[in-house]
Amino acid sequence: MREHTRKPPIEHLTQRVVRTNKEDSLSADEMIRKICGNLPEWAVTLRGLRNREGLTQAALGNLLGIAQTNISQMELGKRSIGKAIAKRLADLFHTDYRLFL
Repeated sequence: MREHTRKPPIEHLTQRVVRTNKEDSLSADEMIRKICGNLPEWAVTLRGLRNREGLTQAALGNLLGIAQTNISQMELGKRSIGKAIAKRLADLFHTDYRLFL
């Protein structure tokens, strides 16, 4: 009678994929490079920290007093982060400012 309300077993959904061939495995740095392409490390760091804190580019721009387009260009590696902004970002994210230079 309750047959139609039963949930199917999820065993097939919880199986792990294990790679045994070392040629197929990637280091964390290689994986980041594969995902992020040739973006500078500081651009990836900025995007990662912003996402970790749950901030939009506009919200981060408001906190720093700069335009959202500047944040976007920084995350895309098209605009460098100056020392003054790097120090403000470091204070905001509780990290070292040199990560952004």
